[in-house]
Amino acid sequence: MPLTPHPGTRRSPAARDGAAGPSIERVIPFAFTAADSGGNDTRPYRDHVESVYGALQDFSWLEDGTAVSYHDMARVIARELAADLVDVDLVITVDASPDCRHQSFPSCLLADLMPGDPMLLGVSEQGVAGPFTALRIAYDRLADGSSRRALVLVMEQSTLPPDDRAVRPARDVAVALLLGPDGAIPLERPVVTVDGRRAAGGPEPAEDGPDGPYAPYAPRADGVIAGAGLTRPLPDAVLARAEPGHPCAGVWLALAGLLKEADGPAGGRVLLADRDPVLPYHCALLLTLPAGRAPARVAPRRKELVP
Repeated sequence: MPLTPHPGTRRSPAARDGAAGPSIERVIPFAFTAADSGGNDTRPYRDHVESVYGALQDFSWLEDGTAVSYHDMARVIARELAADLVDVDLVITVDASPDCRHQSFPSCLLADLMPGDPMLLGVSEQGVAGPFTALRIAYDRLADGSSRRALVLVMEQSTLPPDDRAVRPARDVAVALLLGPDGAIPLERPVVTVDGRRAAGGPEPAEDGPDGPYAPYAPRADGVIAGAGLTRPLPDAVLARAEPGHPCAGVWLALAGLLKEADGPAGGRVLLADRDPVLPYHCALLLTLPAGRAPARVAPRRKELVP
């Protein structure tokens, strides 16, 4: 894995004076089934879970689960998108829940699967904010020329022990976001803010109203893609709403669906907004939809492609 260059190091043609900012080239959703699982030996994970939580009586969630790991997802995605990853020099993986095969990180596998010698980073345990953080890192590196093209890979796996405190992924899904200097969907720098009252254990604020943390962005948007964590209606038209059961990938699956159907306002500005149900994070991203039809998208040869 390459060392991280100092921020601002110009190492790619993206650092052009007067060039447009980073943009999204494609948003590609994936869904996985038990057939994508790389193996059936669940004993190592069972031993690991019991070393953390103590002896458990019920392992039906593991024995009956799909056991599709982040490694399994990475293998499929690297294979299906191989032609589009040739000049990607930054890869950021994102997950919000533990891997059902815990022995290593997906970035380690991608180091061997990716062409060239890209920088590989991982963002985890940030819940809903994880993809926004990853996109902010990618945005900054593309904007200053440290990287030319980036892959942000958002992953959710559903084989998890019971836990009433967290939102459990309903399915095994991933969303690949390809970014570069010449994409069809310009975006602004993603923003993640922290609510001090929630962080301190105080009362729940009315964060989704017109005076909430999304107020600076809403007047500039023609519509909203709303995360499942937003409990109050935003003042703008809701173009799409994330399905419950996708604590990390929800709004990105909704964005993929919007682009697929070309339902959004052509050339319109869209606010992606979400909040974490447990952590004190509020997330916002402004992007501009293509002026014409939805941009050409990679179509992996998989019947399970979603949405």
